[in-house]
Amino acid sequence: MTSSSHTASQAASETSELLPTAPLLGTRGLPFRHALMSHRGGSLEHVENTMPGFRFSANELKADLLELDVQLTKDGQVVIFHDNDMARMCGAAFKGKHIGDFNFDELPPLQIPDKVKHLPDVVSDPESTRIPLLRALLSEFPQYPMQIDVKNGSEELVLKVGHMIQEFRREQLTVWGSFLSRPSKLCYKYFGTSIPMFFSLLRFLKAFALNFIGLLGWMEIHEQALIVPNFGIFISPSLIRALQRRGVSVIVFGRQDGGMNKVEDWEQVRRLGANGICSDAPSRLQAWLKENPLPM
Repeated sequence: MTSSSHTASQAASETSELLPTAPLLGTRGLPFRHALMSHRGGSLEHVENTMPGFRFSANELKADLLELDVQLTKDGQVVIFHDNDMARMCGAAFKGKHIGDFNFDELPPLQIPDKVKHLPDVVSDPESTRIPLLRALLSEFPQYPMQIDVKNGSEELVLKVGHMIQEFRREQLTVWGSFLSRPSKLCYKYFGTSIPMFFSLLRFLKAFALNFIGLLGWMEIHEQALIVPNFGIFISPSLIRALQRRGVSVIVFGRQDGGMNKVEDWEQVRRLGANGICSDAPSRLQAWLKENPLPM
């Protein structure tokens, strides 16, 4: 082996030790660890969907999975932002305004939410108020597992995000899709199963109904993850086990703001047998998981 080959091999080995490893789940499932999903980079610990939050979750906590949302600007840039209406994150002056109404260099600054204003590291970081580009995140963390929600995305957004995933060769480090049917179908139409997908709401309801009448085995499943809110009957142990037997990972998030942030909620997910928890408080969840590991 040449010196350069040995160096490359050593670097690859060191990188693989830092990355989460794949769970032994059915015949498919997500090909990376996903017990701890940091919701929007941990929105109780940083401003949501910003680079400081993602850096903290990835570099400091080494959370299994970063969760984020993407939208398209007027000039075709893919940015990380959740809401359809910009008022909650950018102020009342932007009520009724959408990301697609602005070119990237015209986007307003984010306001720092009250829930993180007491954190000096957040307030002092200028990037806490910047809407970031997806490309910037992928460039900084090209090999870090992520869940990307394309929201109510257009064909252009789906194609740009999918090609970006391919460009960074992170097909097996990403789970993507939308809870809405049309963008979810576009993801599958153009990229098939080459990039793991999560269930749209309609596809989940179909799986739920078929499982209820004992016919889930007849459903063709191309998704590798179910990311579902903790709504009682909809996440029964029976459904979770049935999907896991089909090679589907099950990750649970909260009913209202997206993350599950209370110990009693985490304990409920563990009892149900789910494989992952999506939380706005990844630091606290990480500490809890050390004593209360989820099934793999």
